[in-house]
Amino acid sequence: MTLQGLNGTRLGTAAVDGGRILKTFFDKNSTTITFVRNDLPEHKPYTVTFNNLFLRDSSRSPKSMDPESGQKLFTTGQLARNPMSTTPKLMQIVNDGQSLRIDWEDGDSYNYPLDFIYSFKGSTFFTEAMRKSSSRHKPVLWDSALLRKHEEELAGTDFESFLNDEHRLYECLKTLQRFGIVFIKGIPADDQMAVKRIAQKIGPIRNTFYGETFDVRSDSGTTSNIAYSNLSLPLHMDLLYMENVPGFQLLHAINNPKEGTGGVNIFVDAFRAARHVREHDALAYEALQHVPVNYQYIKGELRYYQSRPMIEHYDTNEENTLEGYYENLIKRVSYSPPFQAPFSFGIYEKSSESNVSASKVGERFLFKDFSDGLELFEDCIEQPESRLEVKIPAGTCVLFNNTRVLHARTAYLDDSRWLKGCYLDADTFMSKLKYLEEKFV
Repeated sequence: MTLQGLNGTRLGTAAVDGGRILKTFFDKNSTTITFVRNDLPEHKPYTVTFNNLFLRDSSRSPKSMDPESGQKLFTTGQLARNPMSTTPKLMQIVNDGQSLRIDWEDGDSYNYPLDFIYSFKGSTFFTEAMRKSSSRHKPVLWDSALLRKHEEELAGTDFESFLNDEHRLYECLKTLQRFGIVFIKGIPADDQMAVKRIAQKIGPIRNTFYGETFDVRSDSGTTSNIAYSNLSLPLHMDLLYMENVPGFQLLHAINNPKEGTGGVNIFVDAFRAARHVREHDALAYEALQHVPVNYQYIKGELRYYQSRPMIEHYDTNEENTLEGYYENLIKRVSYSPPFQAPFSFGIYEKSSESNVSASKVGERFLFKDFSDGLELFEDCIEQPESRLEVKIPAGTCVLFNNTRVLHARTAYLDDSRWLKGCYLDADTFMSKLKYLEEKFV
């Protein structure tokens, strides 16, 4: 496949459109609020009863929150120990039904916006406003055929626009959130630190023992990683032997000789492969969430060891358990065969002479399901239709999700090939994306 062009809601934000608070009543323990909104089922009034501790703890008045830093000036425990703090003294519907003003017995007073009340209503139907920590743009699970329909989005923007046009930056990060990959083109040939400027436009670079940035080239003078050679590199994710795995990787092609010399980059959506397992073998998929896979990096004075399951989910909630919202349930995939250490789970078979405990021997059943799931996963990622194959042109930078998108490379002949990379943490990316969503959406 080729790519054309590659040669939530906060407290205090604007009121909910088309809605208003109708009535309210309270006692010393709780507050009941009835409101309407255009997108409620059949436009019927909706009633919710909140614990008063929750409401008082959510106050953003000057008494409760420092106006400069936005940080709380009290602890939840302090409120719980003082009944006056959680007892309303007066309650009024204000701002033409757009806010509920509560005066508390401890002297605090705050106007709770309708959008806040709506966000925490705890309904059984899907609420866009409940997305506080995640993006409103859910992942799109892809194969090569689907990517061909979104080539313009994946091609991202040019380097200067990414750095200087915040709306173009937002569009690129939105694509990165949806597909796990995006490209930035038009980097000047003499800018060998462009990857650093691209990353810092999003947020602080994640420093590792490879440095703030690193060079991927066969003549880099190091043999600490197969990536620093001209050999083929199998599908994998980086740094799974660390507790805090970098969420995103950036690779800028400073020099990448033309077709016929190898060095083609390969990308695969591991989320789609995980769904493939889920659809074909539920027990195997469950095992991929529980069997620990061990990773290690041992070189010189470095000793990194970590264990993690192949598939991790977010905590389930009403949003991601609805039919069709699997993409919001999966949190990360961990797959890096080159850095796997020996297994320590499910390795014992039944034996009358074994001194191993029955529980350890019993692990073999779950490990068998795990191996079935691994086979399905690898069958999927090795299919040609699962892959995006692109020889990244010089002057182009690829950004991809390191806990979603697998990457590989074919062997190459020309040792002048030179890519420069760096990492970003996932929360750094999400922070910038959420800020831009609030600004442009």
